[in-house]
Amino acid sequence: MQTIHIRLDDAGGNPWPKPVLESIYASDMEFEPDERRQRILTDDTVELTITKSPYMVHAKLNLPLYGNIWVTADNQGQGYTGGFVDFITEAANTYLFHAAKLGEGLDLSPAVQGHIDAAREFLHLANRGNSTPENRLYALSHAIYGAEGALFASSQRKAFSNPRDDLLLGCNFSRFTSPGARYAKFFQEAFDFATLPFYPGRTVPQEGCYQYEYIDQALGFLEQNHIRAKGHPLWFGHGEVNPQWLKEKPFDQLQTCAREIAHHHVERYRGRIQVWDAMNEAHDWANCFGLTQPQLTELTRTCCDALREANPEAQSIVNVCLPFAEYVAGRYTCYGSLPEHLRSPLRYFRDLLEAGISFDVVGIQLYFPARDMVMVNRLLDVYASLGKPIHITEMGVDGGTRGPSGSSARNWPQLSHSEGTWHGGWNETTQADWMEQFYTLAASRPEIKALTWWDFIEPSFSGNGAFLYQDENPREIYFRLLALKNRILKKK
Repeated sequence: MQTIHIRLDDAGGNPWPKPVLESIYASDMEFEPDERRQRILTDDTVELTITKSPYMVHAKLNLPLYGNIWVTADNQGQGYTGGFVDFITEAANTYLFHAAKLGEGLDLSPAVQGHIDAAREFLHLANRGNSTPENRLYALSHAIYGAEGALFASSQRKAFSNPRDDLLLGCNFSRFTSPGARYAKFFQEAFDFATLPFYPGRTVPQEGCYQYEYIDQALGFLEQNHIRAKGHPLWFGHGEVNPQWLKEKPFDQLQTCAREIAHHHVERYRGRIQVWDAMNEAHDWANCFGLTQPQLTELTRTCCDALREANPEAQSIVNVCLPFAEYVAGRYTCYGSLPEHLRSPLRYFRDLLEAGISFDVVGIQLYFPARDMVMVNRLLDVYASLGKPIHITEMGVDGGTRGPSGSSARNWPQLSHSEGTWHGGWNETTQADWMEQFYTLAASRPEIKALTWWDFIEPSFSGNGAFLYQDENPREIYFRLLALKNRILKKK
């Protein structure tokens, strides 16, 4: 146990508004958060009680030029052990360090090099007393841009020089109507992987009564067009996707039902659907049944074992959301604030491995995600250390709207706690830029085997995040993906 103090000044040298100060939390070097136990002192320094050392510090800020984002200070990759962190200065030095490391040996573009030089100059001016608070913030913003640019350049070099033949590009396929629809035409041109909806509320609305009409129709189209299908999910503890009859069961009966449902789905489509999300968000986040952590672990075993019994050749994915685990710091889930210690996705995976549960793939959701690409890349390093292939199972960022209004699903707690803005604000171009940067990064990492954007057509879960508008007109992201495929995938 250690008490630390964090100083966080705005552009005018004053403390940030209370919600910003209250966002501050510490984590270990694998992004595992400490629960946020803090006091804001009379001098507006934030006092945290932490248990991890070395530690990193995170705060959600509105940065000039950049947007609203979680920023990280990590002491140039080494973490902190002392009791005080001057956050803005330390964060700027953090990203400059990563920019230098990522850009080593590369001929960086004028734009990227310009950001790095600007960050250094603004820090120099701040240290000489020239508009110090404001210049430190601008230094931080430029440093993040520079580090991201260096990472993108490094990823392009790796990905473009070694196109992949083992990387699936996919999207969910939940609103297919007919082969003649533009939805179908655009989908088959872009993707070779499709996620089909197996939520119990749709497939088992009454106990023992299975309904597969949509699945059969959609799967037939996918097979005709040589698009691999994935079933999602065998289990998901969210209240809105489960039928009422299932919610009335005690745990032992619930476990029996989970086994029966999983076995029935997998066996019925044996040989046709060979990839399954065996478990979805069972790390305390989506837990409408009020299960304990040991029960969630055993339910994961049940679904993975049932899948294996029904089809030993099928691939099992365990899927998690909110991979940075900010909800652990804040002690909240999608069902509200909870007093007990919550389990992060990383801890959940390690518990599964320690319990000897057999699954094939680590599945990670990445909505928005209010993090810069450098920290996303570092987090992927952590998940890669689990020693299994990785699928990015769901993702989405805002593509803006045409006209006065658009669809939005941002009342979802998952997004309200994790979303942010990136590179000046979301629109069609920044959405396409984010996709291009992340897909290039992912293609450069051999452990990542599949990328699934979550919504193909509006309305979208992530709020204006789909490839197509509701009238089936494509956003810029669609054409950017078609062009990018030619660089990161081997031509067939």
